[in-house]
Amino acid sequence: MRFILFDRIEELKKGEHAILVKNVSQTEDYFIDHFPGYPVVPGSIILGSFEQGGEILLGASFDFSCRAVLKRLSRVSLRHTVLPGDQLRISLTIDSTNANCIKAVGWVKEKRVADAKLEFTLESPDGDPRVQEACERLRAFYHLLTANPLGKVWEVWGTQG
Repeated sequence: MRFILFDRIEELKKGEHAILVKNVSQTEDYFIDHFPGYPVVPGSIILGSFEQGGEILLGASFDFSCRAVLKRLSRVSLRHTVLPGDQLRISLTIDSTNANCIKAVGWVKEKRVADAKLEFTLESPDGDPRVQEACERLRAFYHLLTANPLGKVWEVWGTQG
């Protein structure tokens, strides 16, 4: 992944759902052109964050033994603008009838700003070093975004007299 489109994984239950958070900053590169004088998060960025989150949720659900690749987007609705200073909360739920499909909903405060259905294919490494490497990168990405460095600091400080 060249760009990381969300800041942290707040909750992830393998095989079921995930909640992701993106704190939208005025300094995001895409605001330079979208739009000068009235910065709005592009819908493609929101959909990209849905995709990245889906890859993480499915990857974690299969213990990163395969790579999820987006096959199709459907029922896409971009309802409201997302602006600098907003916190975009992304809810991802695996479809109970098709484990390769995810329902994604984006929220800002109590307002539903976007939703989509994402369908993925799962690629097994089966001797393909590129897929194996992608699985390992995704695992590292997952651990980075679920880490709680402040919690670890308090654990260490709590043990110091």
